[in-house]
Amino acid sequence: MPTGAVEVTPAGDVQLVPVRKNIDAVVNAANFGGGIRAVGSNPGDADLLMDGDPTTGWAPLESDGEEKWWVEIDLGRLVTAEKVRILFTDDAPPLEFVNVLLSNGEKFFTNALVPIENSLVFNYSQRFGFNQEQVLIPNFSHASLRIIRIEISQRLSGGKVAEVEVESIGDNVALGLLERGGNIDLITELQEVLAGAERMVDGDAVTDWRMQVFHQTHTGAEILNQLIFDLGAHYWLDQIRIVGEPASTPPQNRSRYANFFWYKILASDGSLAPDGSLRWQELAFVPADPHNLFDVRNFDHAFPLQKVRYIQHFFSSSVASGTDRGTHGSIRNFAVTSEYQMYGEGFPAEVEMISPILVLNDVKNLTSIEWDADSPVDTRLEVSSRTGNNVVEETHYFDKKGKEITKRKWEKTPSSLRGPTEASISIGDDWSPWSEPYTFSGELFASPSPRKYVQLKVLLLSDDPRVASTLSALHLNMENPIALQMLGEVYPAQVQPGREEEFTYFILPTFGGRSQGFDRLTLNASVPVEFIDLRIGDEPIQAEILSLDGGFVLDLPREIRTPELVELTFQSTIFQNQTRFDAFLGNSRLGDDVRQRVDAGDASETVDSESIAVRLPVTGDLLGNVVLAPQVLTPNGDGVGDELRLEFDALKLVSPRPIRVMVFDLAGRMVRDLSGGEGVAQHYDFTWNGRDRADKLVAPGTYLVQIEIEGDSQTQTIHRLLPVAY
Repeated sequence: MPTGAVEVTPAGDVQLVPVRKNIDAVVNAANFGGGIRAVGSNPGDADLLMDGDPTTGWAPLESDGEEKWWVEIDLGRLVTAEKVRILFTDDAPPLEFVNVLLSNGEKFFTNALVPIENSLVFNYSQRFGFNQEQVLIPNFSHASLRIIRIEISQRLSGGKVAEVEVESIGDNVALGLLERGGNIDLITELQEVLAGAERMVDGDAVTDWRMQVFHQTHTGAEILNQLIFDLGAHYWLDQIRIVGEPASTPPQNRSRYANFFWYKILASDGSLAPDGSLRWQELAFVPADPHNLFDVRNFDHAFPLQKVRYIQHFFSSSVASGTDRGTHGSIRNFAVTSEYQMYGEGFPAEVEMISPILVLNDVKNLTSIEWDADSPVDTRLEVSSRTGNNVVEETHYFDKKGKEITKRKWEKTPSSLRGPTEASISIGDDWSPWSEPYTFSGELFASPSPRKYVQLKVLLLSDDPRVASTLSALHLNMENPIALQMLGEVYPAQVQPGREEEFTYFILPTFGGRSQGFDRLTLNASVPVEFIDLRIGDEPIQAEILSLDGGFVLDLPREIRTPELVELTFQSTIFQNQTRFDAFLGNSRLGDDVRQRVDAGDASETVDSESIAVRLPVTGDLLGNVVLAPQVLTPNGDGVGDELRLEFDALKLVSPRPIRVMVFDLAGRMVRDLSGGEGVAQHYDFTWNGRDRADKLVAPGTYLVQIEIEGDSQTQTIHRLLPVAY
């Protein structure tokens, strides 16, 4: 599960974690390792500053010297703070003399320019004297913040600090990106390898990512770079902030650390363009400006709320040869980025969860999948499966600190200093691809079965950031196999489109162990099929036939437990390349919900197919078998030639695509639009009664009938001339 995007409740429900706006960054500081960083006096009460209870609080002990009257709170990560509030308890007058210091986590440096461990630079401070307010609000907004220090100068009132609140932009989606399963890639025209991109999303202003700059090019062309963030899940985002403060650099050197000449930020929801690449749309553009390099350290971009999986930061790192170096000549590092912050609102739009490989211990016939879920309007849950009989076993080796090491290094380490080993398995080379999503709970299992191993995938999707699905239970039902193996192949394996053909489905079952045998055979297809004949071995079988939408069921007069070749003959017409014919064997004793899919393979030595899908000849045609009748349209009401009948086959359309049928005169004016919208690969039949769009008979003459199909990669158009006479 993508960490942080999904949580499991105490009741065992799996639910999405919403992204929030305008949050108090103190409340969840502990989630990022934050808390009380240090305290000079009364440490036992310091946690009360962060407990959310305004009636409890902290105050220094009068018995301690004033030099100890301070406390520091660590938010656990860098946040962009809009406002800081210091609240006092109501049971006494507020503290009057308070000093508030704020830091982004920056450290001091030695004369050798080495950061001093555990030191802290406070970037902002404000002293409050003779305070009478119950809430102190420092003059600090929209700035980077990590540490808050509160110093009490004089304690005259006996008051306490009840709570510290930090109003921030919201939940930063970039934090935890790598733990969530996302990643950061750099695509560059440079030859060098640039590492450390994870520093941009670690919540620490002191660590940053940067690259060397000022690559001069003799042609004037720029050296372009792309940082691509994979968020690990689909989020609704509306704001990006780039923090470019070089906090890891000594102050005297910061004039040599620059940000960007120019850049643009693009986003993708993961959808693909026709060439297979991601579709991108621009979120922000910063034009070239000398002020970008040093004067502007932080960049903010707001945009309409949208679904995002990938962020692309596109920028240049060069200037043309011969350019006046000016201030560029002193640049030592470029594109300095302390933190890349991403903000949005609402539940994630899409989250993927994948189960471990489930070991069934023996070959099992997987029969169906069930789940319990709550899916409000505009949300849905999708479950997919894949199966296999082979896995790859791996052993991982660790040292005492839990770091993974090589087997060789582990074996050379003294046994007293070795860490543990951990075994894992991954899918083998015989695994099926992920199935199409199951459409309802209780649906029959769709992946090849029986198998020894299975894996499940769950997608939680939402088209509305305000609502999300919740998954409560997931059940995988199984039985002992009907047969240990069932190989099938359809012959002929290639036919001409749009022509009725006779096919034979060869099925060879293998029994053994706890095989239960079969007395039922089901054939499913995406095209109409008509049963002709069934033979098992050399014996013709008289079966009871039940027609279904997209197939039929045959109930056999006896149970089959011997490895005899099954030959099922049927008729069908193919319009789509790789049309599948799925056969299932069942057993009436086990009920209608238990059946076993036939796998593609070499079932008969007499044919060369080894496929359960029928292909069409390799052509680019989307249209075939076009027929117009009569040859001359005579709409005079005499019952002969009054109506044009137009028939054709749409070919190779996997998903619904626009199909248009129109009639034009020879001047190119459209006379009538007969289109029916979008369609898939199948046979089509249109009629035209010789009337125009105003339902008036057209004048005698010659007209042009146009058929057009818009495919995924091309559009095909066919024209036919049609005389109209009276």
